Amino acid sequence: MQWGYAAGNPEKAYMADCPTLLQLDALYGGGTSAYWVDTQVSALFGSSSSREKGVVDGIGIFCQSFSSQISGFKLSEVMLFFARYKAGRYDNSYGAFDSRRIGNAFFKEFVPERNKELDLINRNKLAEEIERRRFVPPKGHTSLSLVQELRRRAADGDKEALRQLTPP
Repeated sequence: MQWGYAAGNPEKAYMADCPTLLQLDALYGGGTSAYWVDTQVSALFGSSSSREKGVVDGIGIFCQSFSSQISGFKLSEVMLFFARYKAGRYDNSYGAFDSRRIGNAFFKEFVPERNKELDLINRNKLAEEIERRRFVPPKGHTSLSLVQELRRRAADGDKEALRQLTPP
């Protein structure tokens, strides 16, 4: 199940090179994603206090529908959702098992949270990239003094100085 790993590493879950449910079906045949989701939901059911046969019978139908609705999400993201759901982060009534609550929690709680977390991850990556590209003049120079030095050297025929002054 790897729910614990996903819950402890949400950024890795979001950024993992992992197939989506749709890609899982393409790789292993239609219905594979529904079976995978069924395994996850059955684990939730097994750990709940519910023992009603009617509920068990409905899990397969729910998983077929649910997997088609979430087919664009990575397996690792869905695993993160199930880990958080089981931990009580969404819909605090998982003890009284109801598959509709799983769908509601996914779309109404997990997806908005996921979007916020992905936005933060992307903003942090952008900030890191900007910082990495930030120009820091060599020791003993300011930006202005370096440009003046390069211009002087370029005027004297220094090809490297001319290359540094020429925009890409």
